[in-house]
Amino acid sequence: MESSATAAAPLAWRGATLLEVLTALSIVSFGLAGLTATQLQSLAQLRALNLESQARLLVLDMGERLHGSEPGDSFADELALWQAGIATALPEGQGVVCIDSTPNDGSADAAECDGGGDLLAIKLWWDEDRDGTAERRQVSILQR
Repeated sequence: MESSATAAAPLAWRGATLLEVLTALSIVSFGLAGLTATQLQSLAQLRALNLESQARLLVLDMGERLHGSEPGDSFADELALWQAGIATALPEGQGVVCIDSTPNDGSADAAECDGGGDLLAIKLWWDEDRDGTAERRQVSILQR
């Protein structure tokens, strides 16, 4: 025996139709896709920030090595160790230490150190988006 509430309701109003269920599932699916895209973008930004932090630490490391070195010391070994650390820590990572009057120029392929002026430039490049080209740059400048 049916209750009076069920018996009084029209047949079309009993439960959800397949169309309503599919609409609800579509809306939920689009929402979840948006959340997934947001999460992926956040992960990419965190990865980029991690690489930038590594680059800053490597530039600071070289700055400390330069301040700690004696004028007569051979710096080639320290530079080789530093460059090996760059290659390990950063994708397509390359670095150079040079005298440069315009330190904010150059690329990984051509550092463009002019040898002039009284600025010692620590230049570092890496491939942030992993497309094979080191386009990101971190530069630190020291007075000689």
